[in-house]
Amino acid sequence: MAIIGVFRVIAECMGLKLKIPNGCWFSFFNSPYPSHRYSSAVDLYYPEGEGLMPIDEGIVLEIGKFECPVKRADASPFDYITLIKVDEDVVLKVLHVKPYVKPGEKLYLGDPIGKIIVSGFLSPWSNVHMHLEFRGLYDPYRALGGFRIDIRETVNLLSKPNKFENSFTVEEVCNGFMWLKPETIFGFQCGLMLMVYDKPFWVDGGIPHYNYGAILGFNGLGVVRYVDGAPLGEIYFHTNPYSLFKPKCNVYVDGLMVKGFGSYIGNPFLKIVFDKHVTGSAEWRVGDHVELLFK
Repeated sequence: MAIIGVFRVIAECMGLKLKIPNGCWFSFFNSPYPSHRYSSAVDLYYPEGEGLMPIDEGIVLEIGKFECPVKRADASPFDYITLIKVDEDVVLKVLHVKPYVKPGEKLYLGDPIGKIIVSGFLSPWSNVHMHLEFRGLYDPYRALGGFRIDIRETVNLLSKPNKFENSFTVEEVCNGFMWLKPETIFGFQCGLMLMVYDKPFWVDGGIPHYNYGAILGFNGLGVVRYVDGAPLGEIYFHTNPYSLFKPKCNVYVDGLMVKGFGSYIGNPFLKIVFDKHVTGSAEWRVGDHVELLFK
């Protein structure tokens, strides 16, 4: 991805370049919320837990605080919305960030916006992140209606998968999920790759718990398969440069069914989301070797 100082361009919307610092991983489609499904939102996972201005410049228009549902014990019952005017008729909508900034303040690329919080909208297995949408100046609040984000900058510069991995090592065990490291981590730019017409492609999504996932770099219809040929689902929508598929499978780790997996862009580790029955049935430890199975 294009490097601009310590930042890199990952997408474009309404002529504006979206830029993040090195070390920040992200996702366009690993979310249950409709704005992601329609390619009009992105989640940014800043390693320092502080949301940064991802556009060259803008002016803070408005800050709001609102109640939200609580899906996990450590979540805040409130979330925040920050609206930043980044063009004549375009605002950046920021969620899950408790802002440091105030209305009227001028921001430049990399300036701190605020502290990323555990929003009540987050699932128990979700890592904290900053949610972004590009909105019309007079329609900034709704859940739908954001401008479509062009993700070709990311997809075109992802390396082509050349070694399909089915052997993983437990890297970290967390509350409700664990991270797996591929046996050969070098060259991995997402957590998992899947096959379409016997060719591997990187995946962005949570399968099957979010009920869809994205095949990056493939534009067409077809059946999505694992390396062993097991079908995971069929593509139902495609456009340049990605396709969305609906999973019709269960995910197993060493023969035990889990809730699903999460694959993100810029993060070579694969997230395994535990189901309720897993808690008392298995105790994976850091360093354990495991294999995935889909059926």
